[in-house]
Amino acid sequence: MQLNRTYAIQAKTLVCLCLLFISCANFTAYFNTFYNAKMYFEKAEKSRLQNRGEVLPKVALDDYKKVIEKSKIVLDEYPDSKLRKDALLLTAQSQFYLQEYNNAKATLSLLNSEFGPLVKFEAAFWSSMIKWKEGKVQPAINDLSLLIKEDHSSDNKAKIYLAIAEIYFDQSMISESMDNLVKAAELIRDQNEKGQIYYRIADISFKENNLDRALEAYRLVIKNSQTKKQIQEGHLKSVQIYRLQEKLELATKSIKNMLLDENYKAIHSDLELELAKLYFQQSMIVEAKNRLESIVQDYKNTAASAEAYYLLGQYAISDDWDLDAALKYYQMVPKEYNQSLFIDAANVRLKEINIYNETQLKFAEWMKRLESTDSLKVNPLTKEDEVTLNKILYGMAELESFHFDRSSSGMEYLDRIIELSFNTPILPKALYAKSFILEQEGNDSLASDLKNKIVNDYSKTDYALAIMNVDTTFSSLDLNSDKNLVLAEKKWLNDPILALDNYKQIIKIDTLSETSAKAAYFLAYQYDYNFVKVDSALKYYKWIMKYHEDSEQSLFSQRRIVFLNGILSDSTVISVN
Repeated sequence: MQLNRTYAIQAKTLVCLCLLFISCANFTAYFNTFYNAKMYFEKAEKSRLQNRGEVLPKVALDDYKKVIEKSKIVLDEYPDSKLRKDALLLTAQSQFYLQEYNNAKATLSLLNSEFGPLVKFEAAFWSSMIKWKEGKVQPAINDLSLLIKEDHSSDNKAKIYLAIAEIYFDQSMISESMDNLVKAAELIRDQNEKGQIYYRIADISFKENNLDRALEAYRLVIKNSQTKKQIQEGHLKSVQIYRLQEKLELATKSIKNMLLDENYKAIHSDLELELAKLYFQQSMIVEAKNRLESIVQDYKNTAASAEAYYLLGQYAISDDWDLDAALKYYQMVPKEYNQSLFIDAANVRLKEINIYNETQLKFAEWMKRLESTDSLKVNPLTKEDEVTLNKILYGMAELESFHFDRSSSGMEYLDRIIELSFNTPILPKALYAKSFILEQEGNDSLASDLKNKIVNDYSKTDYALAIMNVDTTFSSLDLNSDKNLVLAEKKWLNDPILALDNYKQIIKIDTLSETSAKAAYFLAYQYDYNFVKVDSALKYYKWIMKYHEDSEQSLFSQRRIVFLNGILSDSTVISVN
């Protein structure tokens, strides 16, 4: 009897233990599932914060999908779990970042109906964010502005300010975006998150050429960030700003100190590049070139060595006029690093040099013929010969003046055309190009004389018409910008220099129309991709952002401004006033 009772007790104990084991196993399973969901979310969020303002990388999108998968297991298999609220919220946020806005709204509705006051803030916040993504920009801002007036933690208020900043940035309202970023940075308690926000402020400020604000923000990045990469970039950008502000001694000292410090080893190649640029800025040409040569030896197959080859090519043209050397340097850019940001520009330069060399050979052959009196007696120049020779001379002038920034050399070829006085269509074209160069150089008097000659002697040409359309000295101003745009478009293939001037005339006489936006965009694009003149490209991209912020051209313009400012860090300050 006693034995049976003992057996029964043992059996009951065993059952209880089994149930307990099963219960514990179930708890562990669902907790681990939720833990994995949360882990994937944190990983995706880290990537999103690092790429704020840019397209999310595929790895982040994949992580958000995994969050939804893991959360669904918790929601379906453990509906009464204490983690249900958190799983629903993770799901809604992930759906938002995956642009599944209808699904996100449905999840938020379920969250709100089940948990009400416990999720009031999150439900209101994410509903506002969805409104923004659905194109309801102002209602979203209004909702968030009301939400921030309620009694919330400093972190939640910072979260709202960050959201408003992001919306304003998306609308290219940079000033308003910056104001809200600053408020968020001041409120956020997490030091690393604070560093992330200051990095965003610094990055935008640098690209907007607000160097003082950028420098201060980078200092705060260095102070607050827990990310080594951001701290290093903060130091790198700081010395770039010193260079741009012509604080050359401070920049040089900072760079040399970091080059001696192994903690900055990851950015040593970038620091070497900055040092080379500093040397060039101080006309220390030999030191600069030696530094670039050491970069291509010490940092092979990197973005830095590719940029160094590109800069060596640029300086071979601008300082040495050595096209053979430039050709070799530009050819190395894609070979050195096939993802270099300088490949397209290098390819343009290679094309220009090859065309120049071909044209120069043709020019040399013609010079031999012109210098031989006997040859001209035997084979006098035909009308076709005169046209061909003028085309070659003009081709040399255009390359020298407008592609290689050698206007004085280019002028010599134009003067040859003018001196020869062959009655070809190239002659008024040469006169016009010369007047254009003189005007760019500030020699308005001589430019005006040439314009007079064109209007008087070649009154029926496009060049005379272009002058009379824009200069009231010669004729009344033609304000028909649409007509002028058509004329410019027709001229582009045959006469790009005249066409460029026509496009410039349009934005001179017509600032606010859609036509002027098209003209400015054409100018920006050509200077960007055809002539590889960053300062001119930036000038017209920024003109579009100033006068046509809401145009279809503004989005691409904004992206190119960010890109060009980011990769080149040009010391030239571009004005659109």
